[in-house]
Amino acid sequence: MKKLFYFLSMFAIATWMMTSCQGTNTPEDPEDGVARYSILVYGNAGGHMDCIMEDLWERLKPQMKSKQVRISFLYKYGKAPEEGQKQKYAAPGTLMDFELTSTTNLDSLRYTSATTGWEDFAMYDPECLKISIDEMKKNMPAHNYILLIWGHGAGFDPNADYPKDLRNGDQKKAPQGVLYDEWLPTDTLGNAEALTMFELREAIAQSQVPHFKAIYFHNCLLGNMETLDEIYDKADYLFSSMHLLASDGWMVETLVQALYANTDFEKAGKAALTTMENHWKELYSAQGVAMNGDFNFIKSSEFAVLDPVFTRLSKRLVELYPTQSEAIDRAMDKAYKPAVRTNFYDALDYANKLAAETNDAELKAIATDMKAAFEKIFLKRLGVFNKEDARVPEYTLSVYVIDKEMYNKQVGTYSYTTKQAYEYSRFHQQTLWGNWLNTNTYMSTVSPCGQVIE
Repeated sequence: MKKLFYFLSMFAIATWMMTSCQGTNTPEDPEDGVARYSILVYGNAGGHMDCIMEDLWERLKPQMKSKQVRISFLYKYGKAPEEGQKQKYAAPGTLMDFELTSTTNLDSLRYTSATTGWEDFAMYDPECLKISIDEMKKNMPAHNYILLIWGHGAGFDPNADYPKDLRNGDQKKAPQGVLYDEWLPTDTLGNAEALTMFELREAIAQSQVPHFKAIYFHNCLLGNMETLDEIYDKADYLFSSMHLLASDGWMVETLVQALYANTDFEKAGKAALTTMENHWKELYSAQGVAMNGDFNFIKSSEFAVLDPVFTRLSKRLVELYPTQSEAIDRAMDKAYKPAVRTNFYDALDYANKLAAETNDAELKAIATDMKAAFEKIFLKRLGVFNKEDARVPEYTLSVYVIDKEMYNKQVGTYSYTTKQAYEYSRFHQQTLWGNWLNTNTYMSTVSPCGQVIE
């Protein structure tokens, strides 16, 4: 592994020297050479996502008008693209490491900024992410740094979100994680390993940028209490979606455009979402089936107000369940699920349904306080409400809800249980939400679902 890190560092130095000199100075460049914003896009997704990334490079290139905003990519090409599509600038498995400027020669990237045979570069390894962050800071010094994770997401998943050094046995890994690396199967079934939320936090904490201006999740399902509670204090702002995310890269373009146009980050974040909204909504309408969706701009400094509300909710549900189980189970049947084959529920909708079904005064107060807390953290929210049979007034963040049988079940062939994995999370440690999961005896099969994709 040390050899891998050595070669990564040498590779990064060489490619940065070749690509950073491509950009020409402009009158708008910062006089001190320090950018207003530098962005690191770190990812691996594969399939059609490689083609989307390449299209993004082509569209974004002429927009990099000065070094006030700089963007670099540490991107690992996936396996064979989907039928009818072809990767343009590199072969499957190629690791790309470069700064995109207005003069970047995309056709020559395979010679100047890429290396093959790096399938074993572990995108999920926190040390690899740390090195990438450090190289960004060294080569693109800025007043503000943004980390954009590009890949598949799953929110909390007991298959992935447990310390790797505490695992044993051979089991099916999460098909998605905070970011998975499809080139590195870790079991006999060939399932990919994931970057966990713990490892993301670790990489940032140990890097030369221990706190970001923003962390932008270009991923599915990461608008999740368990995920964001783990990471919110590592950035001033967060961007995320609790649904499966539809994107053709346009949302990254709007972010860059807004950063050029605004020195104030909150104005930039809001402007980015405003500009992307109509096109982004069209992507959901073009899926062939009715689909809901969301994307949120979050103020991290307010995030901690949520934990005490979930603490109260967990405690009250445990108290009420012996006498109000039927009402609480009905609430789960009526509460909104963002996506099929997940165990996530929109947190505020769940709280509202619990309050309505039980008619409990304390649950009503909790639901009111939860709504107020969410209004504090959200700076701007986008929503798509295409499914007639799955509507909520507004989307918030999702929370994990299962029954105690599943909660105490062993995960695959590992020696740990879902309970052990969940209680390792900071969200549980702050809220004791797992106490409710260890009490609940019901799993709904009829909850309204915003995305049903088979």
